[in-house]
Amino acid sequence: MQQMSQVKKCPRCGEALPEEAVFCPYCARSVNRRKQVNLPWHMPRKALYGALLLLAAAAGLISLWVYTRPKVYDAGGAEILYSLNGTGYRVLVGWINDPFHGAETVYQPAPEQDILYTFPQCLFITDPASGANLKDEFMAQVEQAAARFVRTEDKDCPWTCDEPVPRPEYTPEAALTASIHFTAWSGEGALVWEVKMKNGDTLRLHQKFVAQPYQVLYFTPEDTPMNTIEELQSLMDSIPERLTSEFDTVEVELPPVQYEGGLRVEGFDLTLCGSEDAEGNRTTFTGPVQVLGETSGIIYCEDIDITGPGAGTGVSASGRLHLTGCRVAGWRTGVLAYGEGVWINLQSCVVEDNETGFHFNGTGVNVSHPIYNDNLFRRNGTAVLLESVPTDVTLSFPGTRFEDNGTDIDNRCGQPLELDEN
Repeated sequence: MQQMSQVKKCPRCGEALPEEAVFCPYCARSVNRRKQVNLPWHMPRKALYGALLLLAAAAGLISLWVYTRPKVYDAGGAEILYSLNGTGYRVLVGWINDPFHGAETVYQPAPEQDILYTFPQCLFITDPASGANLKDEFMAQVEQAAARFVRTEDKDCPWTCDEPVPRPEYTPEAALTASIHFTAWSGEGALVWEVKMKNGDTLRLHQKFVAQPYQVLYFTPEDTPMNTIEELQSLMDSIPERLTSEFDTVEVELPPVQYEGGLRVEGFDLTLCGSEDAEGNRTTFTGPVQVLGETSGIIYCEDIDITGPGAGTGVSASGRLHLTGCRVAGWRTGVLAYGEGVWINLQSCVVEDNETGFHFNGTGVNVSHPIYNDNLFRRNGTAVLLESVPTDVTLSFPGTRFEDNGTDIDNRCGQPLELDEN
């Protein structure tokens, strides 16, 4: 049976239409049905304003939450500028004598020996503008502070760190002090300080430590000729070519002989140890002892007599020199500190019968030891002449006696002094 095709009719007049017709040729009306279109809905103006205000308030609350939530401050180094309750703080870690410069990399020379060495590192809190110490105010807002090594190169001889604690008797300017332990073989280590505030903020500071092993050369009268000043000077002149690094040190044990002449030392760290025989004869130089140039460390002279003819300078140094248990007598100037980078310290020494016992006339910023304890200045024209001292650090003289001098201390540069009143 043949299927009948459906005929398209006009929905208006009912007449049959061609399939493709858009308009009815009989009634001239559109044959497409109209779809209902809903007009857009408009929010009332007051409601719209209210919604916008709610959105703005929500955005403000979100911004406030983001701003006030705890933060982690980590500049990747040893110093951070931190602001809390309108107060700015410079927070840094570094050396005991420098509260204004963070020690991001610390190089520590150490003798090539299986010995555990210890040194301090400090947390300082100061005002960024004035430099005033703000440790008490800051620490009152600290919940916890810690320091730990997150990396150490040598697992057998690692860098280690004690818990940082206040040590007001040792480091009065520091908020906290941590003891760092290492050996010559420790290599490199990375230390992280973490300070957690009561408001939830965390401050992180970083330090890198590098151990620098060096050799110590020992010379004694039993293994090295040194009974005459010529032999001793020859030894001193040969030492630089034996050194392998700038940190190498030399220790020389001197026989209890009288050296007819003086000694010149230049360019390396040295400890000269005098001795005394059964008859009371001590190691003695009858000529001047000269320490020339700066070294990475300190030159030490122990238990040595330097006696002169009433003229010249007995001991002179343009670097750092410490005299312990020495006697300096019979010179125009007994001990002279001169030049840039100089510092001379005397402990348990006798300085007598000189026109000027100890003359300090240096520049620079080197300070190795400002305490001159248990000395005897006797029968000098001027015992101590302070013409120029590198810094304004206080020089103290505990247990030091001044006897029969023309002038005990001529303080021409106005150096702060602390004298023993006994």
